[in-house]
Amino acid sequence: MKEHSNRKMVIELDQSVYEDIEEYCMETDTEETELMSDIFHCFVRETMNKMDAMRKGYAEMGHINLEICSEFDGCESEAHTHI
Repeated sequence: MKEHSNRKMVIELDQSVYEDIEEYCMETDTEETELMSDIFHCFVRETMNKMDAMRKGYAEMGHINLEICSEFDGCESEAHTHI
């Protein structure tokens, strides 16, 4: 069984944001720490997914760029013979 350990983090929020969080938690009967943990977890997961998509896109573009470059090898070789 995986053991979960909690770590404490202190953050500063604008008063209005904090009040919105308090109001939301009261209306939904949610603990503030639970809400903040869920929010951060979603944010990190979404950010990592975006970063993975960007990595994949750059890798795909790298292959496309290599293909484009290889198509012009003949032209480049011919240009070097005229120099």
